[in-house]
Amino acid sequence: MAYRVLITGASSGFGKLTAETLCRAGHRVFAGMRDPGGRNADVCKELESLGKTNGNSGSIEVVEIDVNNDASLDKAIKHIADTAGGLDVLINNAGIVSWGVLETFTADQAREIFETNVIGLIRTTRAALPLLRQRGGLLIHVSSTLGRYVLPFLGAYTASKFAVEALADAYRYELAPLGVESVLVQPGTYPTNIMRSMQPPADPSRAEGYGPQNDLAAGMLAGVGAVMTGPNAPNPQDVADAIARIIDAAPGQRPIRTVVDSQLAEGVGSVNRAAEQLQANLFGAMGLSHLLATTPKQDK
Repeated sequence: MAYRVLITGASSGFGKLTAETLCRAGHRVFAGMRDPGGRNADVCKELESLGKTNGNSGSIEVVEIDVNNDASLDKAIKHIADTAGGLDVLINNAGIVSWGVLETFTADQAREIFETNVIGLIRTTRAALPLLRQRGGLLIHVSSTLGRYVLPFLGAYTASKFAVEALADAYRYELAPLGVESVLVQPGTYPTNIMRSMQPPADPSRAEGYGPQNDLAAGMLAGVGAVMTGPNAPNPQDVADAIARIIDAAPGQRPIRTVVDSQLAEGVGSVNRAAEQLQANLFGAMGLSHLLATTPKQDK
C-alpha cells in the first residue's frame, strides 16, 4: 500500500536515505528540509529527480520546513493537504548533536539542542496531527540508543533523546484510541552528517579544569570517528530499511520500538522490555490497560 509520508531533516543522513528508500517502494514522499533553494539546492534537485525517474510509482517532493518555526510548518502542512489530500505518516527525524564536557556548553546551546530535537518534534507533530487523525496515521520518531543509556560528553544530546522516548510514549497512549500509532526507531552510531556537523562547545576554556578527563572526551570522539570511517563502518541504510519495514507492517502490528544497532540490540531491547512491563503494570493498576492494547508487539 502506498502512503503519503512527510520526513523532517531529509537533506542528509537517515532522512535523505529514508526519502529515497520510500520513494523506490512506491510511496509519495514529502522531504522536509531548510533552505531548499540555497545550501540544500543540490540535494533538492537530486531527490526530486529520483522521484521523476523512479519506476515504482513513488515520488518525492521537497518542502521547505524549519522545525523551529510554526509558520514554516503550517505552510508545509497546508501544502501537503492541498496537493495530496492528507497525510498518512510523519517521520520526526530532524536533530542536532554536540560532543564535549557538558560544562563547556552554554545554556543557550543546550536550548538549541532541545529546541530542535524535542520542541521541534512537538511542533511538527502538532502541525501534522489534524491530518493524521483523519484516517488513522502513523508517527515514527527517530530517537537513539542513547535515549536508553548515558555516555559522558554527550549530556545534552542524550537528555534530548530521553525526552523523545517519553514524548513518543505519551503520544502513543493518548492517540491510540484515535487510531494513530506512535513508534520509535532507536539507531546506534552511524556515519551520517549529524556527526560531521556537531555543535562545538561555546566555552571550551571550562574544560581546562577537567585535566585528563577532557583528553578522554577527545579520545572517545576520535575513536568513534575511526570506527565510522573504517572498512567495517555500519551502513546507515539499515535505518532507512527499518523505517520502511515499520511503514509496511499492518496497523496494530508495528513494534513500539525498533533497535537498529547490531552490538547493542540485546541490551537496549532488554531496557525497552523492562520499561514496557513497568508501564503495563502501572496502567493495569490505574485501569488504563486499554491504552496499551492497540500495539500488541513490543520490541524488535
